[in-house]
Amino acid sequence: METSKECKYFAEDDITSAYFKSLQKVARDGYVFGLTTEVRKPVIDTDASVDDSLHLVGLNLDTVRHEKYKKFNFDGKSGAWWIGNRIDELFTGLYHRAIANNNQLGFVQNALKQIKTGRYTWCTNRLLCITFDAKESHFSHLHLARQPIPPCLTTLDFKRERNQLHLISSWRAQYFDTKAYGNLLSLAMLLREVCENTSFLPGHLISIAHKAILKNSRNAEQFIQELELEPPKIA
Repeated sequence: METSKECKYFAEDDITSAYFKSLQKVARDGYVFGLTTEVRKPVIDTDASVDDSLHLVGLNLDTVRHEKYKKFNFDGKSGAWWIGNRIDELFTGLYHRAIANNNQLGFVQNALKQIKTGRYTWCTNRLLCITFDAKESHFSHLHLARQPIPPCLTTLDFKRERNQLHLISSWRAQYFDTKAYGNLLSLAMLLREVCENTSFLPGHLISIAHKAILKNSRNAEQFIQELELEPPKIA
């Protein structure tokens, strides 16, 4: 177990750099409780394509490291495959169905539009999407079920700050070698989309992993060595 003095918060302007700082920390320690990754400028230009093959538009990336991640073999699949898998999960798969359930995302976007016009502000702290419904029959027991229920992503919380919109995601657990980078990219895409729909400016993207782990520690260590990354600085 780490001491409370060790840094568990890593922030950078672009998505790729913020991710690599957190990955280095998890690879060094094996696992981290309460790891926070913040991207200060996840969206920089909503019209510019930054990755044609993955259809990424307007995201702030370190393109050199991004391409190296895409080509690396993580647990038998390429980084590009893992990125696409996480994007599909949020926009067409389990997470999409969850945040669309009971019109959660629709409520958030409609409320933001109303807030923008000044019609009401009572719901500014309720711009929240929950990714599971404990009342559904297949969630008969959250703790004893063999499948990961609730899912890794538990909440999406949109926070308005004047004319900016921030997005905070909470994960009960997250694989940082295979899934975390694609998760950050997909969340940045969602933030961009919601901002476009509601006329807010994209703010910060904050991802909180209650437990950050590795699916294959050797893969992660090899990848970090290939990039010749420096060890993370501890505050």
